[in-house]
Amino acid sequence: MEQQDQLLTKKERKELKREERSEGHARERKMRKTKKLAVWAILLGVVAVAGWFGIQAITPEPLSTDYSKAMPYEKPSHIVEGTKVSYGSNHPTSGNHWPDPLRDGVYDTEKPDEALVHSLEHGRVWVSYKPEIGTKALQALKDTLKGRFGVILTPRSANERDIALAAWTRLDSFNLLNDGTFDKNRILDFISRYLNKGPEYVPQMTGKTYE
Repeated sequence: MEQQDQLLTKKERKELKREERSEGHARERKMRKTKKLAVWAILLGVVAVAGWFGIQAITPEPLSTDYSKAMPYEKPSHIVEGTKVSYGSNHPTSGNHWPDPLRDGVYDTEKPDEALVHSLEHGRVWVSYKPEIGTKALQALKDTLKGRFGVILTPRSANERDIALAAWTRLDSFNLLNDGTFDKNRILDFISRYLNKGPEYVPQMTGKTYE
């Protein structure tokens, strides 16, 4: 290297040192970028693992008994909003429906079956109740479902039992216990089994509120 330096002119030696410095800076920048990417990869991994454990913490393990039953499949088609449908079951769980589903949420007024069947097609769980169940049971229902994405709560006077749990082609229904309460784990178990099990996976909230 020393012999090579002696053969070079002063200008060439200066240019060579400049190139060496430039290469050194490039290596340093590359190392910093690699370290930054590694840090971000670790952070994303930590967030992903934490999110997974968080979901596991709030998602109940399914009970040993599934109280729901499979319902007959009714071929779905979009129909003009306002058109009434005569479903093959009460409570409906599939079939023709309006173009816009009912948005996720808790509602204090009855909503059209035809909009909610579309919500079920999108993988939602529809919890409905007879309006006369009483304020205590209703509040307990709201507390049980509070903050749960993909779940809809509405009154429904046509229900045959006090509370009905509906997903696409699945249904569970039951009356309140003698003391006016209900088993909330039965509801949470249904949600854990059948949320996002519709034929169309739509993770974002869509639709109308039909006020």
